[in-house]
Amino acid sequence: MKRCSLALALLLIGCGGSLPAPPLTEHPLAAYAEVPYPPPAALAETVPDKPKADVVWVDGEWVFHGEGYVWRRGGWVTAPPKSKFAPWHSWYRSDGRLMMARGTWYDEQRQRLRPPRPATPAETPPNQVTSEFQTGR
Repeated sequence: MKRCSLALALLLIGCGGSLPAPPLTEHPLAAYAEVPYPPPAALAETVPDKPKADVVWVDGEWVFHGEGYVWRRGGWVTAPPKSKFAPWHSWYRSDGRLMMARGTWYDEQRQRLRPPRPATPAETPPNQVTSEFQTGR
């Protein structure tokens, strides 16, 4: 029994791992916009090999554009200097409205930054199409 428990513990430790993430922050309240319905389930993306040592991983996300959601790929990016990233987030107001903020980079004064171009974008498994113009309906 001890041997089995030790083997299971070592297996779980060996399988653990995470991708290097950017420093995180929360969105200011002004970053949220009302959306009519929640986004679809996230699309599967394959993480390509890390292209260089100083990059961080940012997951893909659904972004609401007028009438529907559009997939924005994740990827390896070089974080802007002295910046923090706030991943997409949604919440329901007490009046039932759904509010959502897309993943955004902020500077030290919590001002929005232009998102960095991916050093290497996420890859799509062969059984899915994840065009940046694909809508989630």
